[in-house]
Amino acid sequence: MADRARTAPSLNDPAAAGSDAERILEGGAKLISGALRPHAELEAVLSARGWKRRLLKQPERVSAFVAGDRGVREALERVHRRAAVEAWTEDVPVLRQARALSARRERLTRLARQRLDTLTVAPPDVSLEEALTRLEALLRQPVSKALKEGEVLVFEPAHGRSREPGPGVGGMNVPSLPLLMVPLGALLFILLLATGLPWAKELGMALLGLSLGGPPLWSVLRAGRVRITSERILWTPMFGAAQAVRLDSILDDGVHLDRLQFDLVVKGDRRLRARSVRDALGLMLSLELHRQPPLLGAAARSGEQLEDVALLPAKVGDVDGVCVLRPHALAFIPDRRGPQALQAVTGKPTPLNGFEPDRVLEELRWLPAAEFDACVSRVVKATGGLAWTPGDAHFVPGPPIWMAIRIKRGEQVLLARADWFYRAAAERILQGWRKRPAPPPPE
Repeated sequence: MADRARTAPSLNDPAAAGSDAERILEGGAKLISGALRPHAELEAVLSARGWKRRLLKQPERVSAFVAGDRGVREALERVHRRAAVEAWTEDVPVLRQARALSARRERLTRLARQRLDTLTVAPPDVSLEEALTRLEALLRQPVSKALKEGEVLVFEPAHGRSREPGPGVGGMNVPSLPLLMVPLGALLFILLLATGLPWAKELGMALLGLSLGGPPLWSVLRAGRVRITSERILWTPMFGAAQAVRLDSILDDGVHLDRLQFDLVVKGDRRLRARSVRDALGLMLSLELHRQPPLLGAAARSGEQLEDVALLPAKVGDVDGVCVLRPHALAFIPDRRGPQALQAVTGKPTPLNGFEPDRVLEELRWLPAAEFDACVSRVVKATGGLAWTPGDAHFVPGPPIWMAIRIKRGEQVLLARADWFYRAAAERILQGWRKRPAPPPPE
């Protein structure tokens, strides 16, 4: 008790209490007072509109802050612990500074977490030191817009797919939010005219023009290029920095689509938001396939898609579907079995729907021949399809293959046609499907 009474700051004299506290803390008070300004400056940088640019212009700021953070943290803990044990008053200067610094650190921690969350997915309880370290590391690793050596382009949205039903509101394949501006502008125009006010016509015309011209302008401002490679998904906006997420880092629930604006959000080692994307369903499907086995990294290993295969729109009886034509086998997959085909390949249930099996089969062409055939067999089984071989089925020559292809197996007939992309492959493969002449009768 005598030692405690001797070392405790005087509660009746704030100046003496402050002096005693600083002596007792052996330099901790200087650490706390010296840390107030760096904390305030860093908070100002992270709060600014151009925080990324400002942080990159001062590379020593974060490193110096992180280097001294442990000492500051320990000094604050000592002050608060001594203040609680010895019942320091509010007037003790070092305690006031410690509380001010603690409050600023709480704000700075929240701010650093928010900034980090715009770039990547981070735990909600990440420490200030770790958040700043990761933030600086991410900013100093700019995303390369060009494909690296050995990186293969796997998927890029095409304009033609926009004719298919999409995941947007009402099955649309275009963002519905900008389209709502047109009827809204027309409605406001009519209402203004109905008021009979002298300026109603001019204002109504201005609103109508804005509603008609706004969506195209909005699309241009949000435009960009999105690509999926063998390693990452890459978004290159018309304005702003490129973004990328490694395929092997994408979380199971890490792909989401804003159905109103068609913004694709991807979470992994970084965070990506591709704005107003085309063929959103195709992008999500390709990501689902290439972020996990067996297609994860397959494109980089093979370097090119399997050539001796043709995917043909086909029909067996009254059932429409797709024919997978190979030199040694044929598979028929019925339409409207896309999710089952995807699950057969990945082994996992999928929330995606509204796509046909041919989109899954097209991506499988990045696999080696043996793996491709194994995946197609699983798809056939999962979708209730058919599998034939040249030994029990044959090609019936007739019209040009771009018009019709007939392959018979007993009483069953598969009718197909070859689109221009697969025409050469189909011609080559069908040579092995012709009916072999019967052997001559024994003499």
